[in-house]
Order: sequence, then structure tokens, then C-alpha cells
Amino acid sequence: MRMLIVTLIGAAVAGCIPQSRRAQIDVGGGASVALIVSPMFGWHSDWHRKLSIKAPKGSLEIDLFEDTGWWRGSNLYRHESGLYVLHEGQAGCIIFSVSPPKVVNDPAISCDKSNQTVPGGTVKADTSSQGFPASRFYRDFQYIGQFVETPHGQKPISFIGADKQPEAEPSDIL
Repeated sequence: MRMLIVTLIGAAVAGCIPQSRRAQIDVGGGASVALIVSPMFGWHSDWHRKLSIKAPKGSLEIDLFEDTGWWRGSNLYRHESGLYVLHEGQAGCIIFSVSPPKVVNDPAISCDKSNQTVPGGTVKADTSSQGFPASRFYRDFQYIGQFVETPHGQKPISFIGADKQPEAEPSDIL
């Protein structure tokens, strides 16, 4: 009887341990960028979130703002300089390199929306941007895709590439 109780308690505790989920995109040169989410305790789909960068020259994980219901997706861009930008909408931008993985503070890269946004659908890719379409909202950015929560899906988070869905406009930075 005692063993049954211990087994049931162990199973209950194991069921409460949050499991991390990830959506990942390969960005070339053996490097990948992923968004990792772990559920926060509660009935809602609120997440602890991390940005993970893995490359032949190392890896890096960056804690992001916790999602307590505000997060609507994070757009991933490649700047013409070769740096990458994760645009978190109201939580701002993270600029980083993948070779080697590190956060970069470059005042020349702006996450302010351009005054000359492109209306409508998709912008044609130019060959110098590795096939990524130019951003409709940000100067010198190429849109790679978006990390999004997938409610009622098999996975809680996914990456939707620019080839599958046009660029969604991120909310303004607070």
C-alpha cells in the first residue's frame, strides 16, 4: 500500500514539472535560432521564454520577457549587415550574431518602423538577401519568419517561415 501511494505521488509530481518546447529555424552555416517556451504555473498559456542560438562556434541562451498574455509572436529578421534581429513587438528588439553567438548593441540598426512601409502582400526577395523578402516595415531588414504560439495545435510553439505566411506587423515598442 505504501509503495502504491509513493508511486502515485511521484507520478503526480512528474506530471507537474513543466516541459520545455522549442521552435527552431536553421539560418545557414550550421547555425540555428530557436525560441524555447516553458509553461508558467496556471491555467492560461503563459510562458517562460528563451532565445537559443547554436552555431559551430558556440551557443547562447537569452532569457526573454515572460509571456503573461501579451505575447503575439516574435518576428525574426536578418539585417543587411548579416546580424539577426528578434523583434518582440512591445518588448523591443534583440540584435545578435550567430558566428559567434552573442548579443550585439549596434545603434546603426533601428527597430523603428520605416515611414515608407510597403502596403499589401509580400515583397519579392532579392538575391543578395539569401532569398528572404525585404521587410514591409523596417529598413534594411529581410523577413525570415515568425515564432508564434499555436493554441490547440500539437506543439505549443512553431516557426512560420516567410515562404508560408507574409510578414505580420509587430506591435509598437513600449
